[in-house]
Amino acid sequence: MFLIINLMFVYLTVGRVNTDAARGRECYFSTKCRCFSFLPTQNYNAVCSNSKLHAIPVFKDNIHSIDLSYNRIQKIQNKHFSNNGNLKELNLSHNKIKSLSKNSFYGLRKLSMLIVSQNAIDSVETNTFFYLQSLAYLDMKHTRINVSTLQSLLFLKTLRMDFILNESNNLSFTLLHLKHLDLSGMSGRCEARTLTEDVFKFIPNIEDLNLSACKINWIYKGTFKFMRNLSILDLSYNQCLTFSEAENVTHDLIYTSIKVLKVNKIHKTFQMNTMIKRSHLRNLKGTNLIELQVNSNRIQKMEKGALLQLPSTLRTISMSDNEFSYGDYLSDVIFLPVEHANISELFKSHIPSKYEERCEHRNESNFQEEEIKNHISSIRPNFVPLPLRLKSIVYRNCLIRYEIPAMKMSENSIEYFDGHQNMFFSLIGPLCPLDHMRYLDLSGNMCSNVSKVFFKCIGNLQILRLQNNLLGFVLPDDVNGEVLQYVPDLREINLSENRIPTLPYYFFKSQVSVRRLYLDGNLLDYLIFKIDHMKNLNFLGLSNNRFSYLDKPARDQLETVFKNNKNLSIDISGNPLKCTCDTKDFIQWMGNTKIIFNNLHFYSCRLSTDKKQNLNNPNRLYEVLQKECVSYTSLVIGLISLVGLFVSILTFGLVYRHRWRIRYMYYMVKIRYFETKQKTHERKIYRYDAFVSYESNDRSFVHGQFLRKLENDAGLKLCIHQRDFLPGRDIAENITSAIHDSRKIVVIMSPNYLNSYWCMFEYNMARVESIYSRNKENILFLVFLQQMSPRSLPLLVLELVQSQSYIEYPNDEYGDTVFWEKLKEVLT
Repeated sequence: MFLIINLMFVYLTVGRVNTDAARGRECYFSTKCRCFSFLPTQNYNAVCSNSKLHAIPVFKDNIHSIDLSYNRIQKIQNKHFSNNGNLKELNLSHNKIKSLSKNSFYGLRKLSMLIVSQNAIDSVETNTFFYLQSLAYLDMKHTRINVSTLQSLLFLKTLRMDFILNESNNLSFTLLHLKHLDLSGMSGRCEARTLTEDVFKFIPNIEDLNLSACKINWIYKGTFKFMRNLSILDLSYNQCLTFSEAENVTHDLIYTSIKVLKVNKIHKTFQMNTMIKRSHLRNLKGTNLIELQVNSNRIQKMEKGALLQLPSTLRTISMSDNEFSYGDYLSDVIFLPVEHANISELFKSHIPSKYEERCEHRNESNFQEEEIKNHISSIRPNFVPLPLRLKSIVYRNCLIRYEIPAMKMSENSIEYFDGHQNMFFSLIGPLCPLDHMRYLDLSGNMCSNVSKVFFKCIGNLQILRLQNNLLGFVLPDDVNGEVLQYVPDLREINLSENRIPTLPYYFFKSQVSVRRLYLDGNLLDYLIFKIDHMKNLNFLGLSNNRFSYLDKPARDQLETVFKNNKNLSIDISGNPLKCTCDTKDFIQWMGNTKIIFNNLHFYSCRLSTDKKQNLNNPNRLYEVLQKECVSYTSLVIGLISLVGLFVSILTFGLVYRHRWRIRYMYYMVKIRYFETKQKTHERKIYRYDAFVSYESNDRSFVHGQFLRKLENDAGLKLCIHQRDFLPGRDIAENITSAIHDSRKIVVIMSPNYLNSYWCMFEYNMARVESIYSRNKENILFLVFLQQMSPRSLPLLVLELVQSQSYIEYPNDEYGDTVFWEKLKEVLT
């Protein structure tokens, strides 16, 4: 029974630890530690960093690793870890530990990694590391641990330590299994101004040696000669070393297994430029070097033939942050066996350091002045020599402002070109040949122009990145999609941050294989360019533009793409979306479509009240808008009806008021369309002297006396409707034409005249003719056959009687003579 209770207790305890650990919860043994388990095993990691611990907690045996960094621990109690036989990793860095005793690590028989860096350790007993028989990794940077105490670490493979080479001329320990030795001053303290052949003689099996930033001035021949397994050597940031001293290093490397050589910044930043000579590299030809780094060395040129000294095994070369100039050495580039090259940050500016390293010898430039003056390049203009095997070029952050003209390149295998953050302000091209290129990055170049032939020789390009430029000045004019016509196989296009206001409909007409299209951070407000032919499109980035909604044509295009690719997703976050009655169809579409909206939790829109609304649930928002817009629609319909009624009444009133003018203009246009008017330079010639307007009951007077007196006796030509109107022609048209072709209009006024519709029509047409065609000339003449009271006259007639002359037909013989004479005088 007692045994069963104990087993249950153990099970519950372990179960509690594993449950807390799986979730990264507080450990049961310390409130200041977090536990993370290795399910399904019962081992777990304890993270107690930054917990202000002054003492090390007691841990159980099922712990895999312990992190106690960044605390205030001052001492490790003897045999404190005696119950942690399964512990593999222990981190005690950044504490205040001052001493280590021989029992500090007692019981840690399986410990493989120990980090005690950044402590004030200055006292270590001789057998402190005796119990760490499985230790393979030790970091003791920024401590004063004597290297002689490491002798018992027979299986140590990686050691990170400080290296101060003063009285002792070597590392006084023998660790035959040590493979990786980090003595760098970048992460610790290192000062070794002179390296001789005795310094590393007890650790001959080193494979990776880091001596960067160790203030090295001299390296004697033979220092690395016995390191047969040395494959990685880092001598970077020893600014007093120079290439002349590094020649002793290359002398030893032919006896090693060197694969990677790093000699970055072994020349001071603010000294004269330097030149790589053949002698600096000649010893490398017999090595199996794969990677060479010579960054930040103010290299301006190379001696002719120097590049030919590099081994045929070289595949990667990094020469960034230098000052290369044009020279004959460029013709040697074609013969380089490299596949990857980094020539970034050319002509980069630097800030002087307050703590400039002092050199014990004069660090002068090896660049001969006469070579600069007498240098004549044999490379022809607009020709770029490239290594035949070259596959990738990194050319970033070069502070040179120029356009890329048409250039001819040597045969190459370039697949990858990273040219972002330069100053290529104009892309003219083409660059030929680049048949193998798959990736091109020209982002961040402040480029405002790209020609229609720039991509002509890059037909197999798959990824094009042109973001963060100024192409919004040129792309909207490419209405026929000519800029990208030569790159139909593009899989990814990035045109973000280009201030593009719009893209023409056929801009992407050749890009049928695009999978990812980025147009974020532009000035787009409508999606008018064609995308429904992109059957493989699975992402469209439209974030941070000016879209207030996606209209129906845009939505239809997206749905067409979705039919071919069910994984389609779009991002329209950061746009000033609107949630109003005008855009409710868009909100409904967002809720119903199966297209994925990336970052939907960031979407928001503005209501008609200018209030922001989250778009997490488009369907619910659509229901709210639907209710609001029903009443709104009724109000709009009512207002439109009222406005329509008002406009109709106003139009009717205006038409009624100007009805005679409108009718007159209608008939005049009709007459002028079918007839040709005769004109003279001085004045118009009228067909009739007068048009006689009378009512049929008064025709005896007109035909009996009027025509005889004026036509026969006076020789005038009169227009009489019963005689001169054209048969088959519209009456109103005949009247208007006769009035327009007559110099005067004589109205035979009588009660019968006032009661006749066509007589009043003739009268009104004559008035309109007088006002609008004769410049208000008095062409209308009234003849009253009998006396009529003013009350019987219409307002329009009475107005004319009061303002203009008229005549009454007399009843006596004398008056009759005067009447006809006056009438002849008026009409002549």
